[in-house]
Amino acid sequence: MNVLLHAESLKLRTLLLPRLMVVLAGLGAGFIAFVVVPTAKTEHSAVSLSNLATAAAAPLWFLAVIVAVLASAGEFQHRTIHPTLLQTPHRGRLLAAKTVVAAGYGAIITLLGTICGIAVGLVSLKINGMPIGSVDIALFGKIAASVAIGAVWAALAVGLGMLTRSIAIALVALLLWRFVLEGVLPSLMRDPGFARWLPSRAADALLFGRAELLQPWAGGLLLAGYAAAITLAGAWVFRRWEA
Repeated sequence: MNVLLHAESLKLRTLLLPRLMVVLAGLGAGFIAFVVVPTAKTEHSAVSLSNLATAAAAPLWFLAVIVAVLASAGEFQHRTIHPTLLQTPHRGRLLAAKTVVAAGYGAIITLLGTICGIAVGLVSLKINGMPIGSVDIALFGKIAASVAIGAVWAALAVGLGMLTRSIAIALVALLLWRFVLEGVLPSLMRDPGFARWLPSRAADALLFGRAELLQPWAGGLLLAGYAAAITLAGAWVFRRWEA
């Protein structure tokens, strides 16, 4: 298993896109945090360090998802899956290695982006003459939750990539689900509270703990359940796919 993990991590380290995404995560999170501060000043609202830590969470997760889809569906699209299976015929272990490496990448890119966001946000607070909040346990809890969600989203994306075997289809499916279906389903179900059971709201519950959402622990378990279901479905399809 260690050999597989090393091989999959080597693939990500040698590809250009994952490295570009890390750079984009730092720059993008920094820009978002920098803009959040003057916006809050205009609205006469305070900005805490927790606000800075979570300001760019969703974009960071999406960057992790893109790379995770590349790591799974990209193998089929670029036909590198054939030599990979020749070297590693055990498909279950291969998928497990891809999932673990992608989850690790998702955690790392989210953590780096969050740190950059906080750092740039502190500079922006200083420039705008706004008070800098104290470091407390809630800040570390927000960072840990955001990093964990980034890892889970990346793991889910690997399973989706195995299901679709197409980078474009996987990403379009995710975007349609997030920005269309998650908004429409509660109306179709005639139950506004149904939204709390959907993946994005489960992630929000874990990160923000709002009253209208599930409890943070329940949101985390629900999101992990979605990831496990998609991964198992991807594994089932992958085992029966004829190379």
